[in-house]
Amino acid sequence: MKNDDSVPEAGAVVVPDKSHVTTRDIAAAAGVSQATVSNALNRPDLVAPATLERIEAVMRKTGFVVNSFARGLRMGRAKTLGVIVLDLSNPFWGEVTKGIEAAASEHHYSVLIGASGERREKERELLQLFEEHRVEGILVSSVDAGSEAISALVERGTKIVLLDQNGPNSTYSGVAFDHLRGAHMVATHLVEQGHRSFAFINGPHSVPWCLARSEGFIEGLTEAGLDPAAVLTELTIDTMTAQDAEPAVEQLLALSARPSAIFCVNDVVALGVLKELTNRGVHVPADLSIVGFDDSSFSSLLSPALTTVRQLPYELGKRAAEMAITADPSSLPETEMFQPELVRRDSVASLS
Repeated sequence: MKNDDSVPEAGAVVVPDKSHVTTRDIAAAAGVSQATVSNALNRPDLVAPATLERIEAVMRKTGFVVNSFARGLRMGRAKTLGVIVLDLSNPFWGEVTKGIEAAASEHHYSVLIGASGERREKERELLQLFEEHRVEGILVSSVDAGSEAISALVERGTKIVLLDQNGPNSTYSGVAFDHLRGAHMVATHLVEQGHRSFAFINGPHSVPWCLARSEGFIEGLTEAGLDPAAVLTELTIDTMTAQDAEPAVEQLLALSARPSAIFCVNDVVALGVLKELTNRGVHVPADLSIVGFDDSSFSSLLSPALTTVRQLPYELGKRAAEMAITADPSSLPETEMFQPELVRRDSVASLS
């Protein structure tokens, strides 16, 4: 039965200080009980439509703002999601966070965002910070998805959803792309274009998708009848940024047998490679071909336009947030895999 106070509709009231409006003030101004205001905030389905409309009108007039964080703490957890990505300067992660924020907004959740910089210690600090804020769930692109810090959070009741990776033995829910298949597609494409000598500028194998992309590229070369040990040089850079790509290019150009194609772990690294090659007078794709990964917004604007693997970061973020918000903590972990697409542009020369 809906709660509808029989108190007559009240006239205007004077609120002394709008910055300190309370539910008691709202109740007095709307001519209802404080309990009804509480229901309007927490269980609006229990309040008659006319009464609810009157309460909301008073809230707008007085500038009342709901302290959802404090309310969440009283209920056990705040309606807030914590998000940990590797690098907010990377356009890929920017799109992921946009998708997360869109889903959170639809469900009236707040979002706290931090970047680990691919450092385990920073990731642990953010996990602890978000737990102190009593967030309901944490979406994390983890440097170490099998860490004790993450498993301890799950045991204490925090929902965990892995971003762009699958958990160890499907321990946690996660949304990911098929990185192995994407890298396999790159290897196949380069071989089809006549390339027989390759370099792969990759991030640390401790990052799951870096390992998956390495495995996929090697698998693709092997299936094409090539010996990866003989035709592939893989270089590891500490952080997957344009700046870190420059010394890697120097190493590759110093090789006695220079590769004809460079596969980059992401488009930001590919951007750094293209810049360094241009500075050294190496022409792309005439002298060296380049392939990236992500299909960032700038990829088609480069000269030459970058061949790359398209992902769906906005959709990934949105789906991950929906998992964290709607999942039943007692249910089995859920994993969703998105499929990549090879986008052929102008940065790969045909040697056939």
